[in-house]
Amino acid sequence: MTTRSSARSLAVSLSGDAMNGSVTRPRNHNGLNGSGPKLDVAELTRRFTELTHLLYDTAVPVPVLREKVYPHLAPDITFRDPWVRGSGLAQFWTGLRGFHAVIRFDFDILQMTVDLDDRGRGRVLIDGVMNLNQLVFYTYPLRTILVYEFELSPDGESFQITSLEEMWSFGDLIENVPVVGRAYEVFRWTSGYIITGMFWVSATVVERLHRE
Repeated sequence: MTTRSSARSLAVSLSGDAMNGSVTRPRNHNGLNGSGPKLDVAELTRRFTELTHLLYDTAVPVPVLREKVYPHLAPDITFRDPWVRGSGLAQFWTGLRGFHAVIRFDFDILQMTVDLDDRGRGRVLIDGVMNLNQLVFYTYPLRTILVYEFELSPDGESFQITSLEEMWSFGDLIENVPVVGRAYEVFRWTSGYIITGMFWVSATVVERLHRE
């Protein structure tokens, strides 16, 4: 599923409300912090869709993040990506505020799965594209997998995220850079021929030794 348009509308709406000082919590159980029936997989899917677009759309201001995201961060939350590892709410929150202040991007969700066990612990796996908009004239599409781990609250009506991991490829990062990406492709093709030649020589030598 692709959910960018609806979530972008939500983020813009929240952003406008925050600037006007009129951000309020949802009135029914469908909000992130709602007080309705215990959460099932369908409702968790909806909430993590909304949460992901708040986290990964840097147009969303910090006051909105504090109201809509902060309550769902566990005190011992951990974060991992290919460049960074961190732990603890203070470090995670500082990083979240920082990249919303200096980096421009949003996120397209392509697929999502939610697993929830009988103990109220679960995992969310999201396959999507992080659209890096740091350059005004170019949007850099970075294929990204997000993995959330979470625990339901004792009453089963909310949750806290205990771990967030971003998985993306350095190869993809290089390949999508203008000019550099083309040179990287040439390098990969060349490496393919060199490695194939090396394997051919190795296999030929070993096979001849076995025949002797």
